[in-house]
Amino acid sequence: MRVALAACVAMLLAGAGAEASVVAAWNLNGIDPAQNTVVDATAGFGTLDFSGLGATAGVLQGTTLGALPGELAGEALVATGTLANQTSFRFDFESTGWADLSLSFATRRSATGASMNRVECWNGLAWETVTSFASNATTWELVTVKLAPIDASTGGYASVRFVLDGATSSSGSLRFDNIAVTGTATPAPGALALLGLAGIASSRRRR
Repeated sequence: MRVALAACVAMLLAGAGAEASVVAAWNLNGIDPAQNTVVDATAGFGTLDFSGLGATAGVLQGTTLGALPGELAGEALVATGTLANQTSFRFDFESTGWADLSLSFATRRSATGASMNRVECWNGLAWETVTSFASNATTWELVTVKLAPIDASTGGYASVRFVLDGATSSSGSLRFDNIAVTGTATPAPGALALLGLAGIASSRRRR
């Protein structure tokens, strides 16, 4: 019985980290900057706040690239013009209970849209750059990056932001769609305790 219990718990812990799951995702369909600049996650739990883009924020046609199964190519968030340079937008999500976090997002720009952009994570003390990206001109691409600064932190509520720069005209645009954070679930403290007890019981039985 005790051996079976230990085996069951071990299988539970192995399964918890075996496959990446959605932590928080935003398909950005139906957004309206004139009405609301804070958007709840469409899958998982979190909020995305693009108020930092100010008057440069708008909506253009989206894509299914990077979308979750069954989602449509609705709208995409766009930042337009040189006034978007040095602006940013962010999203926050609960990172407790997750490891091996990764970010993916679909992006494209016009020929004069922001081309010197970066993704930053809050590491508990400051914003830390995890990648820079230019985005393809005229075609969508999917960018994926590991969120190592968050994995290295003590957990809690995580923050990620996009910082934009490099637009060279008043009509230059940069789009974002299907922003998603994925990770592997870590064992709950109760499961770890159960495994420890099962191991102790097994050891005593052998004695």
